[in-house]
Amino acid sequence: MNKHIFSIVCLATALFTFSNCSESDYTDKYTDPSKTTDVSCEKLMTGVFYAAKTYTTPEYWRVFTFDYYLLGRCAQTVGFINSPGRYAGGGESYINDRWTNFYHTLTQFRLLEYTYDNLSEANKPDYEVFVLLAKVMVYEQLEEVIDLWGDVPYSKAGYLAITGDVKSSYPSYDKAETLYEMMLGDLQVINSKLAGLTPSSLATTYLSAQDYINKGDLLKWRKFTNSLRLRMAMRVADKGSLTDKGRAILREMLGDPSTYPLVDNNNETIKINSDTDAFKVTGDTNTGIQGIESWNGQMNRASQAMINALNGDPRLEIIYEPNSAGEYVGLDTHDDENTQQTLFDRLEPDGGNYYSAIDTGTFSRNAQYPGILMTASEVSFIRAEACQKGYAQGDVREAFEKGVCQSVELYYSLNSTSTYREPVPAPAVSDIAAFAAQKWESYKSAEVAIATQKWLHFGLIQILEAWNEVRRTGLPELYFPVDNNSPAYPKVFEKLRYPSDERNNNQANYATVQAQDSYYIKLFWAK
Repeated sequence: MNKHIFSIVCLATALFTFSNCSESDYTDKYTDPSKTTDVSCEKLMTGVFYAAKTYTTPEYWRVFTFDYYLLGRCAQTVGFINSPGRYAGGGESYINDRWTNFYHTLTQFRLLEYTYDNLSEANKPDYEVFVLLAKVMVYEQLEEVIDLWGDVPYSKAGYLAITGDVKSSYPSYDKAETLYEMMLGDLQVINSKLAGLTPSSLATTYLSAQDYINKGDLLKWRKFTNSLRLRMAMRVADKGSLTDKGRAILREMLGDPSTYPLVDNNNETIKINSDTDAFKVTGDTNTGIQGIESWNGQMNRASQAMINALNGDPRLEIIYEPNSAGEYVGLDTHDDENTQQTLFDRLEPDGGNYYSAIDTGTFSRNAQYPGILMTASEVSFIRAEACQKGYAQGDVREAFEKGVCQSVELYYSLNSTSTYREPVPAPAVSDIAAFAAQKWESYKSAEVAIATQKWLHFGLIQILEAWNEVRRTGLPELYFPVDNNSPAYPKVFEKLRYPSDERNNNQANYATVQAQDSYYIKLFWAK
């Protein structure tokens, strides 16, 4: 971590601003610390959002190096060839980039906290909201980091830009369970504070200018806060030291919607839109997410497990494109490397593309594709699972079918933003409802139905969440053949190893977690 100390200091001291401005103005203010000189809580909040941008929006770097190349293989939502080293993704340097990005974001948040703490008591009420909203985003990213690595530095991390003391800047590790418990408690407090908050005219003006996620809508922030807490509660409800707490939170939140409003429909999807040049995927309206189509298609082939789960599904034609024969075929992990590679390389005279590609309209050439943080469908599937397991009261089937309907509608709304080709007309609402009812009847159990459809929903829009669900529930049952040619990583990962920079530069603290530093040790919540 400390290899990047001085770049983190520079980032932390950069003060950010946001407004309706040109791409060049916007980019200057976000990337060049010399462009702004005014330290303020509202701008630092936006700085926190923007520091995390690479892993909250579908940037090329995230898609190409991390989501599709590594996580998509672990979740089996992206097709891949059974070649040697297949489970390692693009390599350790890209894993290091994900780690470093979080600590850049955290450092920015520490500066926001410091700035707020040093305001006069008379001024603090105007600026507390910016700290609260930034903390929600930090926790959204912290949960991701915990779910990737387990124990991580947090409580002592990110303070170098404030203290300037390099010697004391090597942070100790916090237990994953401790951090989850902290977030579950803090998010409840944040919801309560936002519920009782009436921002001043000054704060309201700043919010509308600086909050590019929810545009200053505090009810929407409450729904994001509560839905994030609901996700965390379900994550810990089945296994580990927090099961009782997780179940109690699920019961309380799902039983009291007035106190705990949740993301309940697709209009409330928490996302970062690509509606300004600074957030467009590439800036070219006909190119989209280049990483998906890079390397001669090695990132954009269908997973046969996904194809199987999408049998008869109205989402199939907007998630994947048919092959040259008009059929939907994915890379099957049961096939050997030679068979897969031969079919992958098949030339036009021999029949052309054998494997289906990820849809160009919805995904790979859609420059309007947003960064998705929380969806109504996820909340509905959490409700269905909580009711099915007796953690909360409610109709399991109703929640399940609602989740399926919301997922279908969301995918078609994403396709409707297509910048590459004409969108596909969405099915009638009645047809979507009939499909959802049919899916409920088609599975052997409610548990399998909920887990499979939740994994499928996350699919290509929230790949880490898809992998989290596979590890947490063991469903759907996916086949990963052993890679006997790669002794360092012969099997699909259970979590990530700590980056080499962290191991080498924070040695004393790393020693406390070294025994758990393996790709093949399960996280505390994993099945």
